[in-house]
Amino acid sequence: MSDCLLRALRRPSADLTGRQHEVCCLPGAEVQDVAEGVPQPVKSTDYYPLSLFHVGTNDTARRNAGRINEDFKALGVKANSFGAQVVSSSVLLVEGRGSSRNRHIMGINSWLRGWCRHEGFGVYDNGTFFNDYNLLERDGTHLSRRGKGIFATFIGGL
Repeated sequence: MSDCLLRALRRPSADLTGRQHEVCCLPGAEVQDVAEGVPQPVKSTDYYPLSLFHVGTNDTARRNAGRINEDFKALGVKANSFGAQVVSSSVLLVEGRGSSRNRHIMGINSWLRGWCRHEGFGVYDNGTFFNDYNLLERDGTHLSRRGKGIFATFIGGL
């Protein structure tokens, strides 16, 4: 599951080992939207050995940490019910939005790492990689074409 970061990778594909990958993009979605939308793209009769969720940046502009955490919990419960290994990607930091927004994001990511560990979910921690290597668009929120390619390569290796 992804927000608009991987819009270009929507079609099902396979990596070099033949493993199938499918990306579902919900542009502008917040964590709650993804939790509510999971039954449409992921059906309980489907077999998904790994479900990776990348969501949360939109939430950090409008919601407090407590609400975001509750939404992640609801998403985790729903995703876990499909029997797949659940992995959450950390929320990417943003540029040009003030240091308080990134502190907010870092707090959410800290909570997310602990909560995922407690629930037996995996965490794909993006850290500051995309910011450190200038892989964001000029808007400071979305990944550049090169950043999207790198992100897709990283998650394709999971």
